[in-house]
Amino acid sequence: MEESLASARTYQVDYRVRLPSGSERWFKTSGRSTFENGQCVRFTGVVQDITDQKQATEALERLNDLLSDRVQKRTRERDRTWELSRELLAVMRADTTPEALNPAWEATLGLTRTQLAGMRLADLTHPADQAATSRELGRLALGNVSSRFVNRLRHANGDYRWMSWTIVPDGEMLYAAVRDITSERQVLDTLAATNERLREQIDERERVEAALQQMQRLEAVGQLTAGVAHDFNNLLTVILGSTHFLIRDLGRGQTERFASRLQNILEAGERGARLTGQLLAFSRRQRLQPAAVNLNDTVRGMLDLLQRTLGGSIWIETDTAPELWNALVDATQTEMIILNLAINARDAMPGGGALRVSTYNETVQRPARRSEDPEPGDYVVLAIQDSGCGMSEAVVAKAFEPFFTTKEVGKGSGLGLAQVFGFAKQSGGGVAITTAVGEGTTVKVFLPGVPGPQMREEPADRVIAEAPEQQHRILLVDDDPDVRGVTALLLESLGYTVLEADGADQALLRLHESVDVLVTDYAMPGMNGAELAEEALKRQPGLPVVFITGYAEVGGLDPAQQVIVQKPYREEDLATALNKAMAQPLSQA
Repeated sequence: MEESLASARTYQVDYRVRLPSGSERWFKTSGRSTFENGQCVRFTGVVQDITDQKQATEALERLNDLLSDRVQKRTRERDRTWELSRELLAVMRADTTPEALNPAWEATLGLTRTQLAGMRLADLTHPADQAATSRELGRLALGNVSSRFVNRLRHANGDYRWMSWTIVPDGEMLYAAVRDITSERQVLDTLAATNERLREQIDERERVEAALQQMQRLEAVGQLTAGVAHDFNNLLTVILGSTHFLIRDLGRGQTERFASRLQNILEAGERGARLTGQLLAFSRRQRLQPAAVNLNDTVRGMLDLLQRTLGGSIWIETDTAPELWNALVDATQTEMIILNLAINARDAMPGGGALRVSTYNETVQRPARRSEDPEPGDYVVLAIQDSGCGMSEAVVAKAFEPFFTTKEVGKGSGLGLAQVFGFAKQSGGGVAITTAVGEGTTVKVFLPGVPGPQMREEPADRVIAEAPEQQHRILLVDDDPDVRGVTALLLESLGYTVLEADGADQALLRLHESVDVLVTDYAMPGMNGAELAEEALKRQPGLPVVFITGYAEVGGLDPAQQVIVQKPYREEDLATALNKAMAQPLSQA
């Protein structure tokens, strides 16, 4: 203030004032002196309380110091991260020339940062990866971020290292974080090689298993062929022997034994027919006519037959469910299966015992594990239980194989359980065996059930073989002249006029000869029976057709329209089929 009063100058000063309370306040005083004739004549100024401003300024200074310390700390941490990071960090120009690299590059590629700074990193790329690298750089030039791009860079020793890149473009600069994944790729390559070896081993195992299965199939076919040959040789022995004696007796004029000779031939033929039926059942190729059948009625209707068949030493018990579902099965085949299982049970009880026939409903939920198991669904179960000798695990494992039997030679064909298996699976069900040595055996046959109220199926009226009211002309087609000749005689004995053809070509030529019914073999060389019927119906719509076949299935026409005679057949079988075909003529296919 004294200096300002001594000369014309501006006065400004900050100072503190202590108040009576002991607190302090900051003041700012500003002033100016005025001189006239060299003398100060007056002094003007202002005093301001600047305590709040001072406190704010001091707070800002402290904050600034704090922030400065933090920035310095972060800078030190960033520098430390840059130096110590195991990832390869880089600042590059757009052409991958480095502006800054962290020390990890040197450890990874074996080149100093000075050496790396004098080249483009892209120049180190593996030749196989250069095209992909160029495409990725093109994406970066458009402002796209590169994430986990993988290529290989050359090491100083000539090897290549696998790199995973994350690159962010910023104007003319690229900021990259790179991870060396060489060891990971080696592990993956090792796993891939191991997986390839395992796959080759699995393929080899599958080839061995396929070969083994083929050998097993061939063994089964051989066993099947041997069994069929054995049984048919027995039948042919009877037929040929009886025929020989018939011819000899005929030459001698001795007719008294004709009836017994012919009866032997007839019975041998019927045994052969049953054997082929069993073979078709085993192969699941027999022709089934499924219908809703109440197995309780079937069991009750067979009790007398079973008792006569099994003899007095076998006690038969029944346990039938009162609310049994209908089974969707072929009624005739079901009766054969029951009889078959009952005879097997009888043979397991040579000293007599108890046979229990049960029926009940069961819903299977567990997926099938073996070939004989039923699939999940609703089933009617037919169970045949005996108190016999039972079976070992080894016997059970082979029980469903064709011609496998534990009986003495000549006591059984070994087709019993195989037939049951085939029938059950073709019907849509399955089979299960519960047994133990010395504790008897229970065979359960699972047949597809139809839940709901019981419905009794009325048996269809049997068509009796009788001559037609008017003579019809039948075109008979069969490539086997002997079979065709016998069939023609049977048809003529039924009162039909027969035109014969040895195949489809001849049949189509004779079709215009006022033919009323076409009777054709199914399996013929060239055009089979189904193809012949299709062509015949084009030329003569509504022509009744009867197929004669040794197979179960006849393709080519609507199953509802098929009239089939199964070989071997009797005169009444032909008559029944012809009456049915002419009563419901086939429409054009």
